[in-house]
Amino acid sequence: MSSKNEKPQNVVELTSSDDEDNVAAGATRPQVNAPASKATTQQNVPRQSAAAIASSPPVNEAPESRSFWKAGTYAANITIKSTPVQGSLEHARVHPKFLHSNATSHKWAFGAIAELLDNAVDEVQNGATFVKVDRVNIMKDNSPALVFIDDGGGMDPESLRKCMSLGYSTKKANKTIGQYGNGFKTSTMRLGADVIVFSRATHESKSTQSIGLLSYTYLRKTGQDDVIVPMIDFDISGHWAEPIIYSSQDDWSFNLKTILEWSPFASKSELLQQFEDIGPHGTKVIIYNLWMNDEGVYELSFDDDEEDICLRDEANSGSLKKLPKKVLERQSHISYRIRYSLRAYASMLYLGKFDNFKIILRGKPIQQFHIADELKFPKVISYRPQVSAPLKDATAETTIGFIKEAPALSVSGFNVYHKNRLIRPFWKVTGDGSLKGNGVVGVLEANFIEPTHDKQDFERSTLFVRLESKLKQMTLEYWKAYYHLIGHQLPASSTYNMESGGSVLSPVGHGPDMQKQPADQHKLGLASNFQEDMHRDVPSVALQGNVRHNLENGKPAVQPIIGIAEGHDNDGTPEGHPVTISADQICEENIQLFIKCEEHLQRETEINQLIELLEKEVTQAKLKCAKLSAYVEARKKQKTMEQ
Repeated sequence: MSSKNEKPQNVVELTSSDDEDNVAAGATRPQVNAPASKATTQQNVPRQSAAAIASSPPVNEAPESRSFWKAGTYAANITIKSTPVQGSLEHARVHPKFLHSNATSHKWAFGAIAELLDNAVDEVQNGATFVKVDRVNIMKDNSPALVFIDDGGGMDPESLRKCMSLGYSTKKANKTIGQYGNGFKTSTMRLGADVIVFSRATHESKSTQSIGLLSYTYLRKTGQDDVIVPMIDFDISGHWAEPIIYSSQDDWSFNLKTILEWSPFASKSELLQQFEDIGPHGTKVIIYNLWMNDEGVYELSFDDDEEDICLRDEANSGSLKKLPKKVLERQSHISYRIRYSLRAYASMLYLGKFDNFKIILRGKPIQQFHIADELKFPKVISYRPQVSAPLKDATAETTIGFIKEAPALSVSGFNVYHKNRLIRPFWKVTGDGSLKGNGVVGVLEANFIEPTHDKQDFERSTLFVRLESKLKQMTLEYWKAYYHLIGHQLPASSTYNMESGGSVLSPVGHGPDMQKQPADQHKLGLASNFQEDMHRDVPSVALQGNVRHNLENGKPAVQPIIGIAEGHDNDGTPEGHPVTISADQICEENIQLFIKCEEHLQRETEINQLIELLEKEVTQAKLKCAKLSAYVEARKKQKTMEQ
């Protein structure tokens, strides 16, 4: 059959670029690039045929490892490519090992699954109403596989090729989650060694269906030193599926043969049957040869719960020993279950409530869980970071309150979202071991800070550090205002002694008389006496210098701080009556200083903006005066001439 369009040959060499389309669970339909012009087409570069590329001789390699973290260690096949014709350019190749090393950005398997769910959620703008996640059995060896099906816009042949390449992303809208063009490759290769994609779409009145195979197993066992992705396409605008030929019928047939040899399907008819689950448009992704743990057992467990997918190692931790009741209660809370239960994790994964979209896990829709709806004594606090240049969407509305199980359950932390997607669940900003803040949970969407590529954390920018300090201040202030409403009681005043390994002890002093003094007679609250302490003998600003001095002299980093108690003269405290300050008070004082610093920065920014505005007004006024002066002079000359 003759070629319908000028396009790359079906065996695609995976190259690097700056754009990626959706896939897996969601498929954003990109703008199809026009055929390359004569000026940019490398017509003289020698290219191997599909058969020559795909049938490179295998290398003698060590036995294949089914553990993800060991799968990147194998003998690489090194071949010498023919030198390109003079005047032509050679493209940069991507070795198959890069697929594995690139996927190691996902330390957590659920983070990889979340990437594929993100693609489906991004497809809501194209009419997607569901994404199904389930387990299927591979007929060839009865092994489990992970399948994602959505009814989004799907991908045409050009879009699928971009999806299989590195760095392509047409998701530039502010509402989309994906942006780096790397999520599909990293997530699928993190979950299994091989993935096959089926997609059906309609673009410019032409309906197509495409199949692409990204197989780490195929690349390793055939000794490839470049990432080769066999693909075939069909035109379904008519009454039947008509193969789309780009180079030759032999190449198309060889692509089909390669897919059948290395995929779970043994015939062309079995491949085409997979489109029956998709409908008129959508995408189906099957990840097979799933990775195992070091014990030779699949990472993902499909047997612990018929309606869930669990992380085996996390789900089994502690199950072999009898745990105390409080520990069991803690592990039954969603803050712990999201570690091993995909249903629990996906229920919190998106902040906004879906109107006409469902995540269906193993045949049962996931009910979205918004912990902010269950908080006791909730309060909404706005935070806008102070920056020199104004940021769009910089204001964060934070809902904070006590969990409904407080004070019995000591769960705390902030659930921080970015563009509707959960990045850091139950982020604890207060110090471990401190009673203050226990049970306080918050929810916010912080679009002014950037997540890491695996979307499991944020980049450690200045804005992130400021947000962390603000959330800590928010937690402590809320705790002070509401802790008594749920039955919490503050411990007796005490000194935090670092020399005792962080235990809470009575005030440290000199002599027996000091040991007998009540703790509250020797404690100075810096936060309440900040303005007075600024003129006393113990400035808080010197704390960091004291820590450095103590470390240099072999002393503990934090020493009991001696200050002046209320009711004494400024000359000092009576001998034998030093005043101690706890670590919590130091933290609070630092927060107060940070707030004042932020206020000064904000004031400085406002003043600078006012100065710029006034300078512009002065400049405009001078120009206006110059124009008026010129006009007056012209009028005077005109009158003189008339007279």
